[in-house]
Amino acid sequence: MSYQVLARKWRPKRFQDVIGQGHITKSLQNALSRDKLGHAYILTGTRGIGKTSVARIFAKAIRCENKLEDSNACGACDSCLDFDSASSMNVVEIDGASNNSVDDIRDLIGNIQYLPTSGKYKIYIIDEVHMLSTSAFNALLKTLEEPPAHAIFILATTEPEKLLGTVLSRCQRFDFRNAVVSDLVDHLKKISEVENIQFEDESIIKQICIQGKGSVRDTLSLLDQVLSFSENGVINEQSVTFALGLAKTSVIIELVSDIINGDKENVVKLYKNLLNENVSVKNICHSLLDEFYLFISQIDHTENLKKRWPKVNSSELQPGEVFWIYESISKDVAWTLSSLSPENCTEIALQKVTLRNSFFEKGEIPKKKDNKTIVEEEKVEAKITPDNTVEEKITPIEKVEVSVEKIVVKEEESPIEATEEVNATEEFSKMSTALENAEKIERPAVEEEAQKTTKDEEILREKSVEDLPRDWDGFLAFLFKVSPASAANLEQGNILSPLSVSDSSVSIEIGFPETSKVFLDYLKEQESFDKLKELVANFFSVEVEKVNLQLESVDEEQAIDSEFKSKAQIKQLEEEKIEENKKDRIRSHPFIKQAETIFNSKIDKIVITKDKNN
Repeated sequence: MSYQVLARKWRPKRFQDVIGQGHITKSLQNALSRDKLGHAYILTGTRGIGKTSVARIFAKAIRCENKLEDSNACGACDSCLDFDSASSMNVVEIDGASNNSVDDIRDLIGNIQYLPTSGKYKIYIIDEVHMLSTSAFNALLKTLEEPPAHAIFILATTEPEKLLGTVLSRCQRFDFRNAVVSDLVDHLKKISEVENIQFEDESIIKQICIQGKGSVRDTLSLLDQVLSFSENGVINEQSVTFALGLAKTSVIIELVSDIINGDKENVVKLYKNLLNENVSVKNICHSLLDEFYLFISQIDHTENLKKRWPKVNSSELQPGEVFWIYESISKDVAWTLSSLSPENCTEIALQKVTLRNSFFEKGEIPKKKDNKTIVEEEKVEAKITPDNTVEEKITPIEKVEVSVEKIVVKEEESPIEATEEVNATEEFSKMSTALENAEKIERPAVEEEAQKTTKDEEILREKSVEDLPRDWDGFLAFLFKVSPASAANLEQGNILSPLSVSDSSVSIEIGFPETSKVFLDYLKEQESFDKLKELVANFFSVEVEKVNLQLESVDEEQAIDSEFKSKAQIKQLEEEKIEENKKDRIRSHPFIKQAETIFNSKIDKIVITKDKNN
């Protein structure tokens, strides 16, 4: 017999053989054991996850005369043998892509009235049913809703959104999930034992499964492809990278380490070496993001970081820095991959995140010069540029300087007659003298309130754990002490309802906006979720089993209706409020007002920068 690909050879024959769809197989087995069969079923999900296989297993079990205790077909009765013959008249499998016309459906309807040649049911499996034309669907509707007692429809599709609502409402729907990597790894191990396939490292199995993207068929097809590059059934990292066009894991680990450490030269070198090995830019970016995601998931586990990324100095690494790198790369590749030169653009994007520290170097405080006076509260550096823009730099310190570096006025906009000469230095000297004698400007109430909120949070964090209030803010303050990374992640959400705390239990419902999905996904991972529950239990002094922790996504419409904002969003709004109030104070400042009057100009733009030394 000729070679049969693994995806066909290992196609499931029983409900238990289906990978990762226990919620569906259990429902179908219950329907069989209780003899409560529907007249129409629809199976939906991405490609290669078992929709057609489950349809066939279910159809065979429905017609079986001697079902087993687990509701699988016996495989020995006349109906089972008839099914296995592949020429059964009682199980009709139709390809919706090639039989999609209204005439094909009319033929089906005309034949459906005939009783099965044996057994109680006649079953119609229509694969890729979304390919049927609208007129074909309309012709099928009545029969689909009220078929003869002996007829059962099983429809399968990868695109249920293309089906008419009238079709969906007539069927019992089952949504298939993508297979998780751990299930695929176990499946490949089982196959490798039977097929005598050897892997140099178990991580290679996981790498193949990750590339399968949750599809069992795709994963087995990739394994077939890798086997064709391997010698004597032994698969190593090199055969995987060559066969699938992937970057070596060791190279990606080194690339991640160099990006974090700021080694631009080595990042460029490694990137170009991968391109020379015919690894596509898309695969490099995918592998890089996956590795950074893994790094983020282990950021609280120093030993794990040292083991996989020994070159990274984790003690000096800020958690938010890695989140920024991940976000920057994921956003940048969206345009680099579609640009005219994807290779070069992606290289520049990688250099950008590698050199991130050079963008935020600290600057020195300017020394006192001529024409500067000392005032209280703020340092205002004003520059009126040729395009009538006033740039201001404010520093919140007690004694600061007011500096006028450059004044340029367009000749046609000056309100002074041509015969009159204006001494700018003298005019600003007068204004500076007035400012020197002015009283301290009071901060607006809104700004005071926003700053008070920030100070309250700082006070909470300075308290000992025993003195913290047992509420949401107290828990966040506690979390910043014991696990800053978890606290930073949790701040991207907020509580949806007041905490329910008793002597023996605690209930917390936390929502995350759509923009914070990456943080929600990370916290939902089993290890992170269990750790968070344990921290909640420790803080509120209850047993872990008594902690009811719910993490939910809040869509944009729901957030608007309920005025929901994450802690991070609230902080950002407060900072924006403070900044806007500062700008208003600058616009109304006598110094600026007099300058506008003299030069007949208006402020178009105010830039406020914070002094990093304060």
